[in-house]
Amino acid sequence: MKKVASYLLWVGILTALATPAFAEMRTISWATVTTYTDGTPIEAGKTVKYTVYWTTDSGLGSLDALGTSLPGTSTTFDPAIQGMPRGVTVYFTAKAVLSTGEESAYSPAYSWIVPPSTSPPATKAPPAAPTGGKIIKKEIETIL
Repeated sequence: MKKVASYLLWVGILTALATPAFAEMRTISWATVTTYTDGTPIEAGKTVKYTVYWTTDSGLGSLDALGTSLPGTSTTFDPAIQGMPRGVTVYFTAKAVLSTGEESAYSPAYSWIVPPSTSPPATKAPPAAPTGGKIIKKEIETIL
């Protein structure tokens, strides 16, 4: 029984190591905002942060935040974690927010088709037990 418990512990460790988290990271970027809509430059001392959204609605009626108060001009995301449906067109939009609280209008929508899911790399089964796996298999079935 002690061998079975030891083997199960190793199977658990090997399984955890053999199945790393699978993420499909994507990056979206945009141009730096340096002027107001009338063309005048943003005054020195005012900082610009960005809020980026996505939606499946081409009219931008229902928005999900991709990132808020972003200091840079890009953000990385995983479509699955965001809940973006595979094979469907999603639309991105953003707005600039000044340190004074002033906000821009939403940017024009940028469309992107979420690619089909990519499968995680195949993993190998753990090595067979010295007993050929027969006793261990029975113990695992009993536990499950």
